[in-house]
Amino acid sequence: MSDLPQEESRLLIGRVVKTQGIKGEIRIQGPSGETSLISPGVVLYLKNKEGRLQPLTVTSLRYQKGIIILAFQEVRGLKEAENLVGSKVYIAKDILPSLPPDEFYWFQLFGLKVFTEKGTYLGIIRGIMPTGSNDVLVVRRDREEYLIPAIAEVVKQVDLKEKIMVICPMAGLLPKDDL
Repeated sequence: MSDLPQEESRLLIGRVVKTQGIKGEIRIQGPSGETSLISPGVVLYLKNKEGRLQPLTVTSLRYQKGIIILAFQEVRGLKEAENLVGSKVYIAKDILPSLPPDEFYWFQLFGLKVFTEKGTYLGIIRGIMPTGSNDVLVVRRDREEYLIPAIAEVVKQVDLKEKIMVICPMAGLLPKDDL
């Protein structure tokens, strides 16, 4: 088991919510935008309720209403698939392709502190919503929530080491007292 990736080298991409059909497929729902990295041949790591990590090789996948339906080489039927329900699903970070300097994986942005160029603290990135044209960052501070478009005109700096994002809000994006 020592060849299994440690927690810091895995990316949580979802959770097994139920089985699909009688052939051993499972349904995965998740918050991560990195589900596009799943393809046949990719090894995913499922962590069950007892904390046991199990590597499984994807043989097929399809999407249905925001849910990913997967089949694994090692899962041969409904009974085996039922044992996976509730498991967390991870992918090894080291298989993620490198991105250009101005692009980031969603998981890298979660938890960043967001400031305006004037130094006003807006909150922490708690979510990301895909919208088709661009992603929208969900930034929360106490009971305030801001929806920040993840576009070059707004996002001016991302410092992953310092866990900071600096934005230049467009007119009307923030209440006047938060500018």
